[in-house]
Amino acid sequence: MQPKRSTPREDFIFSFLNPAVEVAVDEDMERYDRQLRLWGPLGQDRLNRSCVCLIGPVTPLLQEVSKNLVLAGVSSFTWLKENSAVPSGPLFLAELKKDLEPLTSKLLVYEEKDLGEILEQLQYDWSRFSVIILICIGKQNTLLDLNEIKRGIGTKFPPVLNTSVSGLYGYVNLVLSEAHFVLRAHPDSKKYDLRLQNPWPELVEYVKTFDLTRMDVVEFSGIPYIVLLIKCIAKLKKDGNSGKLTSGQVKDTLSQICLSLGEGAACESNYAEARRYAYLACSRDDCYQELDDLLRNLEISDDEHDWHDICNYEIVTLVLALKRMAQESEESTFQPLAGALPDMESTTVNYTELKSIYEVKAEFDRSCVKKSLVSSGKKVSKGVLNTFCSHYGEVRGILPSESDLLGIFSTSNTLLSALVMRQFQKQYTSVECENEFIGLEIDGNYSIMAFFGGVVAQEAIKLITHHFIPIDNLFLYNGIDNSSATYKI
Repeated sequence: MQPKRSTPREDFIFSFLNPAVEVAVDEDMERYDRQLRLWGPLGQDRLNRSCVCLIGPVTPLLQEVSKNLVLAGVSSFTWLKENSAVPSGPLFLAELKKDLEPLTSKLLVYEEKDLGEILEQLQYDWSRFSVIILICIGKQNTLLDLNEIKRGIGTKFPPVLNTSVSGLYGYVNLVLSEAHFVLRAHPDSKKYDLRLQNPWPELVEYVKTFDLTRMDVVEFSGIPYIVLLIKCIAKLKKDGNSGKLTSGQVKDTLSQICLSLGEGAACESNYAEARRYAYLACSRDDCYQELDDLLRNLEISDDEHDWHDICNYEIVTLVLALKRMAQESEESTFQPLAGALPDMESTTVNYTELKSIYEVKAEFDRSCVKKSLVSSGKKVSKGVLNTFCSHYGEVRGILPSESDLLGIFSTSNTLLSALVMRQFQKQYTSVECENEFIGLEIDGNYSIMAFFGGVVAQEAIKLITHHFIPIDNLFLYNGIDNSSATYKI
């Protein structure tokens, strides 16, 4: 009897040692070990190379955002200081560079300039920043001037995070100049790309090697549930079930297939797994249509010079390459196989063989994408190509909102309206509004600013690394009842 085992499977273990990833790994990377498990060496390298522009007066929130970004690996900052009447609050680090530099793994590139002088410079290079963060801006003219600059520069203007905290409340507004694409969304529940309904020839031949009619229960117990489900789908199609399959049909067929093995087969763990995951045999394999739907009605430039973020351009180039490959093969879609398998009950030999078949197919699909890029004269970095092909189902896109930096002034949300009025020292429109958000009158609430420092830094990291989906496009926090919500403005 060959022992059964649950083969361990991890998608990302020390992948920074993979020579295929064009990232120089040094001793400093050890300090970011936990982060590497989140957004990988490619994302960490983007953080290390990024340049963040902070705009605003002296506030604890600016301190917290700066500190969190430095701890994440950002080492290049430009602070455009606004002389504002906004209260500075306690505990602000007066010598920002001196206090932050010990937190970074390399020399902190930091410059502090007067915002008014920079706004007067017509040739100032705003496009060199990875992201611009507006922190507690106190002058409405600052937003007006920046908005005009943003309109003049167009898609080359960096993404902007506009945030402000007043008392027990706060907001973060993301304003994009170009479509932002997420390389890996990291969903809470991972969906494996198994191609159960559309197996390729090598997988079909491998499944045929298992003749269930000539097996005993011991041999049956070592078969991966993927093989059992593919056999169920094949039998249902052979019996004339050409429509959409149901989980009940798959389970009934599974029971029929295993009936000849005796009652003992129904007690095996792989049989239980096959029944548990029967729904996977019913879901369509071409389920990753979100990007196709996004790009169908969107005019996307394939010129690298039209993009501010090169990663957005590379992801778009890859998506368009897949669409082109599907058209050339006269198929509805082409999706590169991810190649990853979940843990499952199986013998070591069976799991290893099945895993090898998936990995060979994934590498073949990746090579096809490379050939398509070469034939079209496009170039994409190896790291982005490998991540894109291995996690195509997690790629997402966020379009720029119709509203700009001034969108916060035309909202119907009462809390946001009160926050904006408080931020720019305006009068409340009604007594009810003032009474409803009485927490606005509390000054110097460092705990709320520390919380928002984490939120803003997190959203900036999402934009820089292209991992995880950023807010789209307004985040509101109510510290009175400790609730938060996102809105589209």
